[in-house]
This record gives sequence, C-alpha cells and structure tokens, in this order.
Amino acid sequence: MYQKLQKHFGYYLSLMAILGLGLALILLTSPNIKLQSLVILLTIFFYVLWGVLHHLINHELSARIMIEYVLIGALGLSILFFMMTGGLI
Repeated sequence: MYQKLQKHFGYYLSLMAILGLGLALILLTSPNIKLQSLVILLTIFFYVLWGVLHHLINHELSARIMIEYVLIGALGLSILFFMMTGGLI
C-alpha cells in the first residue's frame, strides 16, 4: 500500500490540486450561481479527465473504469447542485 502511494504520489497530488482549486473557486464565486455552476462543471470535467489519463498511462484503462469516473462525477454534480438550490433546508 505504501509503495503504491509513493509510486503514484504525483498523480494524487495533482488530483488534490484539481479538487482543491475547484473548491476554492466555488467558495470565491459564491454570490454568482452561474459562475459557480461553471466552476463545478469544469472541476468535474478535469476530475474525469484526470482519472482517464491516469489509468491510460498506467495501462489499466477499461470501459468499467471510465464509467466509474463518469458516475462519480455525476453523483458529485447532483449533490452539489442539490445543495446549491437549498435542498438541505
């Protein structure tokens, strides 16, 4: 486990940077819902792109893995839009 983490540390660091930057931009654009929606869509797009490229480089890419990243992105999108529209109140 530790060796795998050490081997892929750069990938995980870049993923954290993508998600952290997306979160920071969402918080900075909070009064503007349209801009916030664009930031969310771009963050999810880059998350899916990152996952596909990571698995493509490591020769592990399959249709199942691509579907998994797209579904996780769709789940994140639905949760965030639900929260933005006041669905938790």
